[in-house]
Amino acid sequence: MKEIILNDSNKMAINIITNVLQGYCETIYSIFEKQPETAMNILTGEMLSEILYDALIACEVEDYVKSGRSKDVSDINIYELKEMIIYWHKEHIIGLVLKNIKPDDADERIYWKLKMTVNQY
Repeated sequence: MKEIILNDSNKMAINIITNVLQGYCETIYSIFEKQPETAMNILTGEMLSEILYDALIACEVEDYVKSGRSKDVSDINIYELKEMIIYWHKEHIIGLVLKNIKPDDADERIYWKLKMTVNQY
């Protein structure tokens, strides 16, 4: 299991980040099952990953509003949110996904399991 520590005071932002990162991993694994080369191109191509993240962020924000968890998402800076997600992508997600797609003999697959530790201040 991969642990990512989020330091943020905005619970909505933390939930969006968590869901987007998990959604990204699930999407890449799903694509990999049918089109491995496409999945690898998306994973390692920064622009393609950013496009996928844009779609996942938009869906997550829309879901937040539709579900009634929040009527106003104006206090969320989408650009900062995306920058934070891209940071975690570069630091952890690529390695996590690659480890699961091509595990070493000693490692077992952990798939998309991410442990998000939240430090709120």
